[in-house]
Amino acid sequence: MCKNAALCGGCALIKVPYEEQLKQKVAAVSALLEPYFSGEIKVTPTALNKFYRNKIELSFTHQPIHKDPQNKKIKRDKSVPLEFEDVLGFRQMGRWDRAVNLTDCLIFNENLPWFVYKINLWAKAKNLSFYDQRKHTGILRTLMIRQSFNKKGGMIMFISTAPFDTNGLTEICNQIYPGFSVLTAINDGMSDASGIKDIRVLSGVPTMQEAILLEGGKEIIFEISPQSFFQTNTKTANLMYQKVRSKVAEIKPKILYDFYGGAGSFSLTNADLVEKSFCVECVPEAVENGKKNADLNSIKNVEFYCQTTEDYLTEHNIESNNSLVILDPARAGVHPKACEKLASCGVKNILYISCNPKTLAENLEVLTKNYTVKSAECFDFFPNTKHIETFVELVLK
Repeated sequence: MCKNAALCGGCALIKVPYEEQLKQKVAAVSALLEPYFSGEIKVTPTALNKFYRNKIELSFTHQPIHKDPQNKKIKRDKSVPLEFEDVLGFRQMGRWDRAVNLTDCLIFNENLPWFVYKINLWAKAKNLSFYDQRKHTGILRTLMIRQSFNKKGGMIMFISTAPFDTNGLTEICNQIYPGFSVLTAINDGMSDASGIKDIRVLSGVPTMQEAILLEGGKEIIFEISPQSFFQTNTKTANLMYQKVRSKVAEIKPKILYDFYGGAGSFSLTNADLVEKSFCVECVPEAVENGKKNADLNSIKNVEFYCQTTEDYLTEHNIESNNSLVILDPARAGVHPKACEKLASCGVKNILYISCNPKTLAENLEVLTKNYTVKSAECFDFFPNTKHIETFVELVLK
């Protein structure tokens, strides 16, 4: 049991029996989708109940000391000067300016607490300041770690506001995570979401590899850069990709439109089932990764477009005959303009993969003007949290 579960939110439901977690999640999805689908929603449990994530981001945070961070009703005695602490851990749930000191963790791997402890000691010895979210001061900002489940190795990236002395850093990383590349990058913007620049490789290579394993021993290899999106629960993602693949095989389209396509995961895992796939993604780094992934797997029938889905639908006519649309948007869902265009595109089948059932329901309100929800299924990518992945199949009325 992680003592910080109630603070960081990474396993907030850990005290709830797992079968009850699944019931609660499916009930929440069913309630949101009820206006559009009244059938049974099946759920595929997580393949791993702990140490399941392939990526985490920890915050280096300089923050006031709170004796009881969970109690928001405590009033501070303003006559007493604030005391500060440097913390490396996940962001405190519901707070943009505080982090939770990571001493235990059940979502990444068993080496993480020891690694965080060693990095804390190293940073203190170097006298490196942690980032203050309120004052926008400090050097060390974010620690991102990615690990491969179906291949070897991973990557560790230290994101800072300015260059810093990295002497001794790779030795600590290689001691605890041998075979992982070590990188640094700069984010000198006001927000953690400002993006990174000036990526520098301290050891290893600038990318890593992961694979999606499909039935029949089929394997699709992905080259992943620091900014690339990849489903965070690799083992359960294998199950979802296989389910989508079985639907594509059943529908038998000639053309696949893969919107919000990322690095091409759905295009590449289904390339042998279609004549042509168009993968549309607005993040340039992901598009470049997708092209490399196609070459890596000797796949020639996937065409990548670096633009938003709404712009692509404005500039291109979709072939409605013998075509299939796959949607895999971020939590914000499908853009309203794109949703309106897709609702009237005339393609017989749409497969929608959602990480946010609320925005899925909002999009279905538009899509079901011309489409019927044929089936819905959940995949538990995020055990011990309230989050779940939902896969919906729509058919033209």
